[in-house]
Amino acid sequence: MKAVWRVGRPVAVRDVVKDLNSSRSEPLAYTTVMTVMSRLAAKDVLSRHKVGRGYVYEANAPDAAGIAVKDVLRAHGDAAVAHFVDQARGDPALLRRLRRLLSEADG
Repeated sequence: MKAVWRVGRPVAVRDVVKDLNSSRSEPLAYTTVMTVMSRLAAKDVLSRHKVGRGYVYEANAPDAAGIAVKDVLRAHGDAAVAHFVDQARGDPALLRRLRRLLSEADG
């Protein structure tokens, strides 16, 4: 995921392989990286779009925390949001931060 985030745009498997292998003594196989990226697309961590005969991939969240939040919301929906709000009510600093973030999102 770091390789995909680093590029910041839709990326082909070959570009990720090149990036990953640039810092490895034992290179990863193209098919290994392709399989992992395909599985991440199946889990909705990456989006996959056909370009020519191949695919490009892009992250569906800006970082690992974003992936975790999407997973929790997908698995638990409104119950997760309700628990988060309950936690924020009990923590004044978190509640202030949440209000500020919501205000920035609206404005």
